[in-house]
Amino acid sequence: MLNFPIKDGAEFVVFDMEWNQPIYGKEYDIDVSTLTGEIIEIGAVKYVYENGHIIKMKSFSRDIKPVVYTSIHYHVKKVTNKTNSDLQRGVSFARAYNDFANFIGSAQILIGWGNSDPAMLKQNLKFFDMDDDLHIYFLDLQPVFSLFGGERGRQRSVEFAVDYYGITKSNGFHSATSDAIYTGKIFEKIFECNKTAQVLSAISSSAIDPDVVSEYTFVGSPSKDPAKAFEGVDAFWKKCPICDSTLSEKIPRFRIRKSEYALFYCRNHGEFFARNRAKKNRDGDTYVASVLRIATQNDYYLVASKKEEFDKFGIEGEPKEKEENTEEN
Repeated sequence: MLNFPIKDGAEFVVFDMEWNQPIYGKEYDIDVSTLTGEIIEIGAVKYVYENGHIIKMKSFSRDIKPVVYTSIHYHVKKVTNKTNSDLQRGVSFARAYNDFANFIGSAQILIGWGNSDPAMLKQNLKFFDMDDDLHIYFLDLQPVFSLFGGERGRQRSVEFAVDYYGITKSNGFHSATSDAIYTGKIFEKIFECNKTAQVLSAISSSAIDPDVVSEYTFVGSPSKDPAKAFEGVDAFWKKCPICDSTLSEKIPRFRIRKSEYALFYCRNHGEFFARNRAKKNRDGDTYVASVLRIATQNDYYLVASKKEEFDKFGIEGEPKEKEENTEEN
């Protein structure tokens, strides 16, 4: 969550990236786990906030020539329409990122669609021996759109949001530059179509520091008794994963079908969304995958809506034939 108010003059950078992937079965000179994707394009648009509005300032676009994954992965080719020859037209990653950092300048928040781009950017920076701290907050605009677009809890594509707001499709999708432009236009529409105070509140409660780990996971031991499998992860929810302080309950834990939810509070690090999810292994035993993460606006809605469902229908939840097809983050 932001530790400063959004005031007139605050700058936002909406960005998107494309990256190439290692080809299965091909040998590389590196451990591919250290570079799961090599960035090949960065696109961005800068905005300034003034008197309840956001104003577009300038745009950024760089193609990057890969040095590790130099052959286009078939999936990347299918999605982006890039070819092997396209990969030879870019600049080095170091030059592209330095240009991008200069473009960001004094902006306070990076904005993307989905939460994967900051992690990929940090991974590339680390791989190329550059400072991998981004020194800027990050906002995933996808759940913010869901909140204001009546799609709460659902993960929608950029194109869905473009259609929702009736934005003209002047370019294709799945290019970093065009997707950054479309995401920026969605950002504009969110401000235009909603109360400024509500939008600023959603931004403030959803922006995170990508240089600080915000999500922690734990997988419990399998058991033939599902109840014991849930008990096996109890300790994970007792302490703050950052400072080890005892967590207090804001929304006490409750279970709907195979998932258990709660909202906790740490006096040092704020609120944490918590979820346990029961799964089966190959032997048919139950194990529980648990997550604790610094809560965002979408998490508040998710746990509150699930609690409302639990209070109305109990552990069995809303009957499936009536249940909305909701995709959780």
